[in-house]
Amino acid sequence: MYSDIDILDVRTWGPGAYERFRWLRRNDPVHWDAKNAIWAVSRHADVVHASKNHEIFCCGEGTRPNMPTKLSILDMDEPRHGQLRNLINRGFKPRRVAEITDRFRAFTIATLDALAPEGRCDFVRDIAVPMPIEVIAELIGIPKTDRGKLHHWSDTMIASDGKYDDLATMEKAANAFAEYVAYIEDTIEARRCDPRDDLVSVLVHARDNGLLGEADVRDAAKLPSAEAATMAKDELTMFLVTLLVAGNETTRNALTGGMSQLIENPGEKQKLIDDPTLIPRAVEEIVRHVSPVQNFARTATRDTELGGRAIAKGQKILLMYPSANRDEDVFEDPETFKVDRDPNPHVGFGIGNHFCLGANLARMEIRVMLEEILKRMPDIAYADGPPTIQPSLLVRSFTSMPVTFTPAT
Repeated sequence: MYSDIDILDVRTWGPGAYERFRWLRRNDPVHWDAKNAIWAVSRHADVVHASKNHEIFCCGEGTRPNMPTKLSILDMDEPRHGQLRNLINRGFKPRRVAEITDRFRAFTIATLDALAPEGRCDFVRDIAVPMPIEVIAELIGIPKTDRGKLHHWSDTMIASDGKYDDLATMEKAANAFAEYVAYIEDTIEARRCDPRDDLVSVLVHARDNGLLGEADVRDAAKLPSAEAATMAKDELTMFLVTLLVAGNETTRNALTGGMSQLIENPGEKQKLIDDPTLIPRAVEEIVRHVSPVQNFARTATRDTELGGRAIAKGQKILLMYPSANRDEDVFEDPETFKVDRDPNPHVGFGIGNHFCLGANLARMEIRVMLEEILKRMPDIAYADGPPTIQPSLLVRSFTSMPVTFTPAT
């Protein structure tokens, strides 16, 4: 039925996607897509195996299929990936995360209080878009006056994924990338002269402050000093590009997709209203059921086998997270949204050495949103039917979701 599926066509990931993925899991779980010369990996066990064996299935040849450029730390192998990951984690100290959580809750409350008297809003535009931008801006140290720019740059860059033959879209994405990089480079230089309590300052001053490990210093010492400095600046800039796109788009769509499921499953929403201690489980179920990140690619470093299929050295595989998160062999009644699902071994944040760096921040954002919205807008419902979803190869992208609720002062 789907033996000739084009796994890199955005329409494959649109309406009917879960039916297509179910067919693949049952009939051809490691499927060779001859048109795109890539293996489509749809079962949970195979996605987990490939993700955990990074020495066999590497990221260094690119994690976006057919993308002409690479995405910073996402496209790095060990040991450099681990070195940068350990360094970046220093910007997520418990005190800093606690401060961001407090500010995010205050921002969420202010946002909802401003909307409450209206009795309706577009959930995407008015709630899901500004919330992740607020966290990223706090993390990087971007002033409030510039946060609208971050939204524009992020949306424009991610719109190009899978559309590399669309010259107009690619030109817009390139311009957005150039504008954001110029902005970030100015920010980096400002933090070099005047460090603050933000992630950019931590990363800029890591070596001077002795935060790089001995292995990092030894590796850097093997390079001419000018080259090492240039690489560090490029790596930092590209990481901040990735942080903007990945942290904004994925969380925005998790927030919208999660609220959409609660609206469509009022009994599950009522469970959270009656027992807020279930909210952490609901967060995991939202990530599983929505699976904001659709896929990432890996490249075989040697001849190997996956799911009973022979994979040749140099061939690419596509890890299909929404399919893995609905695998009947792992999840009971996987199509059903259950806020109290336990256990829930989803791969919505990835798994292995490339597990999402911002997973805990994303969990915090979804948790706070649920806590505050269910208190202020417990009868939230669709205003004009289900949300509008933009076809995308990288993220499940919600573009509009008008909702209503009882107005409140």
